[in-house]
Amino acid sequence: MISKQNNKLITLSYVISVLAYIFGLYFITLGYIWAFIGTIPTLLLGINLIKKGETRYGLILVLFFFVWIIIYYNYLPGQSLNL
Repeated sequence: MISKQNNKLITLSYVISVLAYIFGLYFITLGYIWAFIGTIPTLLLGINLIKKGETRYGLILVLFFFVWIIIYYNYLPGQSLNL
């Protein structure tokens, strides 16, 4: 059973991860390679959830980290990268 405090933490972690993904995707489509930083909050929040004992939800965020890197890579424009 998920405690009320952990439920809020899980919800907050997922909301922050989705927002970071959306902002990162926006900047990736503009050609900014540094937008890959948008995946790091997802990884950190997933590891935090694993440490808090919510392994299932933490592993899902860690999996999202790798999926989002692949998605970002596919959205990279050809040769026009703005560092």
